[in-house]
Amino acid sequence: MTNGTRSDFQEMFHKGQLTIGISELSRMTGVSPRQLRYWQKKGYIIPKNQDEPGRARIYNMRMVIKAAAMSNLLQTGYTLKAAAAQVDERMQPAQTMYHVLFDRYQGFEVADNGEILVDLGPFDPDPTQELYAKLVDNQAKFELKSKE
Repeated sequence: MTNGTRSDFQEMFHKGQLTIGISELSRMTGVSPRQLRYWQKKGYIIPKNQDEPGRARIYNMRMVIKAAAMSNLLQTGYTLKAAAAQVDERMQPAQTMYHVLFDRYQGFEVADNGEILVDLGPFDPDPTQELYAKLVDNQAKFELKSKE
């Protein structure tokens, strides 16, 4: 049986690990650096290093996605305030899913038959049980196992 750890997942998907500078963000979104700084001043986008004055701004992938989506909405006629609100609303389900997966993921196991079991940690109603997820015919299925 092969195992993967929580730290493997965290290294791959850690919040803020993938970042870009303001120039790259400008090129990706078609929004000038000056305009991006204005968006930051208004609180619509927040650089990862906002607490480090005088340093070049860097943005995590969440802010990159938000800036790109806002840019698209502005091109369709939204105001800046409305575009930011719309993007925040649309991003909420994805943020929730990210946190559920990131916070619950404990690791994975590959069984001898090749089946991958994703360890989601203790089962809340009964902490003596571990909750596992697996794919069966491309459908998520869950099972409980007693803690060893």
